[in-house]
Amino acid sequence: MEKDYSQEFENSLSTLEDIQLLSEFSLSPVLSRAYYHLSELKRKADVASSGQVAQYDLVLKVLDEKLENIFTEFFSNKSRFKGFDYHKKSENIDLKKWNLLLETVPEILSVITLFNYHGNIKVELDADKVQIKGIILEDQNLALNRKFIYVVTRKLLKANVLLTFSLDKTSRAGLYQLTLKADISHDDKLIYNVQFSNSNVLLGFSNIFPQYRVQQQDLEEVGEHTVVEIMSDLSLKHSTGRVELSKIDSANKEILHFSFLFRPLSIILPVRGHLSTDAHLKSLERTFKDTGSEDQSSNMGPKIHYRFIDFFSLFAQ
Repeated sequence: MEKDYSQEFENSLSTLEDIQLLSEFSLSPVLSRAYYHLSELKRKADVASSGQVAQYDLVLKVLDEKLENIFTEFFSNKSRFKGFDYHKKSENIDLKKWNLLLETVPEILSVITLFNYHGNIKVELDADKVQIKGIILEDQNLALNRKFIYVVTRKLLKANVLLTFSLDKTSRAGLYQLTLKADISHDDKLIYNVQFSNSNVLLGFSNIFPQYRVQQQDLEEVGEHTVVEIMSDLSLKHSTGRVELSKIDSANKEILHFSFLFRPLSIILPVRGHLSTDAHLKSLERTFKDTGSEDQSSNMGPKIHYRFIDFFSLFAQ
């Protein structure tokens, strides 16, 4: 049974890749979602076939209660917070993800202590993220604590957790809504592949990348920030300012934006990519290595140069 659905899964991925190669750039977001949903189906089928859910139900319940108690105890401090709402969808969180949450939530909460909150706090938890929303008073804490926030962000990056934020004005003078998002959706078995046009270069990034796609106009309000563009020859172009591309370049390239608390960052890729899995790479009968080795298959046409870019390690240094 497992062999049957695994083979069908690989056949589906191979078909999606054919569509990707034949389609226009406008279909990339749709194809990425298809890759993701297929991978989720495979993951859930693997879990069900191994009996993991039934075997660890009691353990998962204890971990769920433990994490809820951590949030409840922290936000019950009436001298700092008026109220606390907790919303969770924890049924799809596995043991590895629970361990990650228990390890990193204290670091996330340490950032919360930097701000002067006004009113209720809302915490949302699921298998992909921890999100904390609240109204803060206008003050200088964000600017004054950038160094501490940078240290915490680096710690989280080392655990493959991405901490970003958004700050929006409210209708009341001096009050802003602050949303902190800890992205825990990184999956070692999912890879965001970018095949460079007219090249045998294939770069692999974390599966989180498609979630941070933006249009050029979305960055108009960001103002000056760090921009890193990966050129077609793999060289890097660093700049500090605004993302400035023509309409044609903007349509063909992939713009990703990461709103770090300490320094917003945009990454520009020369072409759009798509999600794939370990099984998908194996189905192509290619041997990829992190060192950028060549394709060793003699009957697959031009040799492929593959390299996985560890996004988290790059910015955790």
